[in-house]
Amino acid sequence: MTGDADHSAAAPPDRPFAVGVSFRTADSRIRDRLFIEPKALPDLLCRAREGGASALMALSTCDRVEIVGADPEPEVACRAAEAILKDRLEGSAPAGIFYRHYDMDAVRHVFRIACALDSQMVGESQILGQFKEAVQAAADAGMVTGDLDRLTQAALALAKRVRSTTRIGEGAVSAAAAAVKVAQDLHGDIPRCRALLVGLGETGWLIAEQFQRAGIGVLNLTGPSRRTEREAARRHLSFRPFDTLAEALAVSDIVITAAGQGRYLIDRAAAAAALDLRRSRPILFVDAGIPSDIDPAVDALSDAFLYTLHDIERLAEKGQLDRKAEAREAEAMVDAALSDWRRAQAEREGVPGLVALRDHFDRLRDEVLIRHPNAGPEEATRLLVNRLLHEPSERLRRIAGDGGAADLRDTITVNRVLERLFDLKVQDEDKGRE
Repeated sequence: MTGDADHSAAAPPDRPFAVGVSFRTADSRIRDRLFIEPKALPDLLCRAREGGASALMALSTCDRVEIVGADPEPEVACRAAEAILKDRLEGSAPAGIFYRHYDMDAVRHVFRIACALDSQMVGESQILGQFKEAVQAAADAGMVTGDLDRLTQAALALAKRVRSTTRIGEGAVSAAAAAVKVAQDLHGDIPRCRALLVGLGETGWLIAEQFQRAGIGVLNLTGPSRRTEREAARRHLSFRPFDTLAEALAVSDIVITAAGQGRYLIDRAAAAAALDLRRSRPILFVDAGIPSDIDPAVDALSDAFLYTLHDIERLAEKGQLDRKAEAREAEAMVDAALSDWRRAQAEREGVPGLVALRDHFDRLRDEVLIRHPNAGPEEATRLLVNRLLHEPSERLRRIAGDGGAADLRDTITVNRVLERLFDLKVQDEDKGRE
């Protein structure tokens, strides 16, 4: 009697998945409610483990909150991860804000995030550091294993190659530098200016950091998010409560917005009131919010100069064109890395199958030799071939006999795999009768 354990099917392989929201699907009010503070991350990962997850990480930034993992049943794991995120909303979630990716779509999604191809400003540099921190936090919790470990390491290696072999980051910097140039043309000496950053969006930080490099005199931070004061302290900036926005506008030469709440944080009346207090001293407004944070009517005010992100990128047109070309090159590198991943995955999944098949053949050979100890080589070979093909033949007949479309596809797939594995020409049975 052969043991059932010897014939048990191998465990199904892990399959990558990703679920979450980003600036493309949810405004900052939703993202802020979903945001996972670093100190809360261990509890979230612990809860996921208690729910049965073994390979999972959470990426939480100003522009996205998502969970990436690997599981033999990714659809089930994805629903469980989405439920964890929805619980953070403490109420019903707006329809359509969560996206889900599986298998190769998930791998591509993760690769594009790490390479800053899925950012508001393509090529921005912050996301790679945030991705590394998310991987480390999950690794500290023992949740970066198997395919998730391979996926994150491949993503980090790819992002490093993209950064070192393309100039994708330079385009993002050139757009931010264009904003500084506009401010210089309007106000003159940047170190004598005061700037106000409204909101926590990553594109806003990119522009604000460029002003810091130019030596901005004062950079204040405000915004509707409850995280704003903590972020100001972390970045060593002056914090202005959001309910003092009117006063903050009046003392600011440059206002950068990056909240993206789906409503105007600065309307025409607020801008006009600030300009009245400034007595003809102009304000440069840079709206980097998606959707817009500043009412377009502000641009009609005397001494108000409103630039959207599109306007800034147009001023840095050469940088924009260069960045598009670099992004195309980076996308091609993602495609190549995706092919490498698919090939490696096939090898990992295929080789164990061949090993299991060889073990199975060895067991059947031993059974034939035990049952027919006096058989000659020719007879033993014939008996072994019959033994090897008997069960697969019976199973294929049962599959074909069921008559379902899925079963028919399975039969066709088996024939194609056999042709490729053994260099066969499998004849269609109906054609053979003609």
